[in-house]
Amino acid sequence: MQGTFTYAELQKYSKKFLCGLYRMTHGNLDNSVKSIDVFFKNISAEAYERPSYGLNAANEIVLHLMQERFVERDTQEDIRLTLKGLEKCKKDCY
Repeated sequence: MQGTFTYAELQKYSKKFLCGLYRMTHGNLDNSVKSIDVFFKNISAEAYERPSYGLNAANEIVLHLMQERFVERDTQEDIRLTLKGLEKCKKDCY
């Protein structure tokens, strides 16, 4: 199955996504937000014009970040930082 992103793009957008999640949750592990909102605000403002693209792209990034144990899902749509993700954000996000 062909992914939405190349490996390099996935790395770049995952970092932007993770830092956006950090800002949107104010670094609070108890706060969760919709993954599509993180994608829209931090990666692509056109995501709402092409919902299937936005959902697929956001999901691909979330799955990658879950494999790295930086985020976890509360629901199918809502995600939150893990402690490992918070530590990475404190190091990598400005």
